[in-house]
Amino acid sequence: MNREAYRLANEIKTELEADRDCLIDSLTDTDMQKYHSRILGEIKKEKRAAKRHFSKMAIAACAAIAILATTVVFSEDVHAAIQQIRWSISNALGISSDLADYSEVINTSVSDKGYVITLQEAVVSEEKLLVNYTVQQESGQPLDEILIVDGELLINGKHVSPGSSGSAGFLDEDQTVLGVVASYNVPNMDLSLENDYQLSIHGLGIEEHVKGNWEFAFTASGADLIANTKRTALDKDFELPDGTKVTLKEYTSNDLEQRITFDWSQGTQYILMIKAVDQNGHEVEFGLRSADSKSGYLQNEEILYDGRIDDHASSVTMTLYVVALPEEDGRIPDDYEQIGEPFEVVF
Repeated sequence: MNREAYRLANEIKTELEADRDCLIDSLTDTDMQKYHSRILGEIKKEKRAAKRHFSKMAIAACAAIAILATTVVFSEDVHAAIQQIRWSISNALGISSDLADYSEVINTSVSDKGYVITLQEAVVSEEKLLVNYTVQQESGQPLDEILIVDGELLINGKHVSPGSSGSAGFLDEDQTVLGVVASYNVPNMDLSLENDYQLSIHGLGIEEHVKGNWEFAFTASGADLIANTKRTALDKDFELPDGTKVTLKEYTSNDLEQRITFDWSQGTQYILMIKAVDQNGHEVEFGLRSADSKSGYLQNEEILYDGRIDDHASSVTMTLYVVALPEEDGRIPDDYEQIGEPFEVVF
């Protein structure tokens, strides 16, 4: 089982309650900041776990849905049954940043085998394509389950085999509209150019797999988002317990995400994780999101719930941790081991 499979296995957890009420009284400013950071950290961890589980995570996003027409003409019966909605990538990710300046609005629906899939938006960043879409039955009836989408990605007419991840949840209480956000890691391509993308979906479902043909084509460029990315050199070297040499190269931050890129001397059975604490005591975690035998990056997992490192922070202290992949059990243990000494990053 590869590293991505281990990560996904570890993310499929029992659904957790994500919402907690906090009451803070009679605290000094310093105590308030510490208490605020600690409580928010716990809430964000539970929210992150709940979102990774393919659950009814998006019902709360209904307030952000707007009615509008799509670009496809359906029969009167189908048009009356389905809900035409606008669901942005910012809504899907739960971030407050407005990605409108960087997103390609597609809003195209394709109907086949009794299902309507609407590709809403696409955002391109470094080595990444992010899309969101909705799935409904033509009849307007509730969906029996959260459907897994089976498809492939072509860029400029060529098949690519990107690593991918995603999450899904119903956008209405009647469970007639499924919202899906999918992220494709596309290394070794210049995504700042205006490239032609084609998403071909060939199947839906988990237990009962529905084969069909839902194809979407669009052009998009990551030039603006990449140009508006803040970069800070790290150049920190570490050695893992198995002798692997790791160089943390760069910290990057933009409206979509925050990353730490790295090189390493070889593939390894160790999973990397970095904890970053700013000057106010606010802590976030960077988890491994993409890697090959030479390089990869870690992503701030808290950013999905506005737990980003403040762009106005003057410095953060980062600490590298690792945990070994288990040989038998697919679940990643929690006993991360600190590697080397913490180091300060000054912005």
